[in-house]
Amino acid sequence: MLPYLLLFNGAALVVCIILGLAFGFDWRVYSGLAAGNLLMLANFVLIGVTAEKVARCRDFRRGRSIAGISYALRYTGIFAALAGLLTIKAVSPVSAVIPLVFPKLYYTFFHIKLNSQKEEQNNDS
Repeated sequence: MLPYLLLFNGAALVVCIILGLAFGFDWRVYSGLAAGNLLMLANFVLIGVTAEKVARCRDFRRGRSIAGISYALRYTGIFAALAGLLTIKAVSPVSAVIPLVFPKLYYTFFHIKLNSQKEEQNNDS
């Protein structure tokens, strides 16, 4: 996933630079990209910690409960951090949210690619 995230980040940075050249640079755009990336990375780390906790849990219901609570807390934390940064006008809202969408783009692309490969294999058989 890392090469694609780097590619998406590079593309977002190039777009921001082009828009900056055309309309003037705003430091909040770049701080938004940085903050969004930090939140995305923190989200991945917390997902890993939660996965370990759930894997060690022997009770299915308790594991599902831990995963659900973690999901709610992670997204509450992300939105609280973004709200705080937006309140003090430290980031641009669009550029802060863009990196949080990258994993969804990756999963969608991977799913489409995987399904097209399965269809090709089924057609070849």
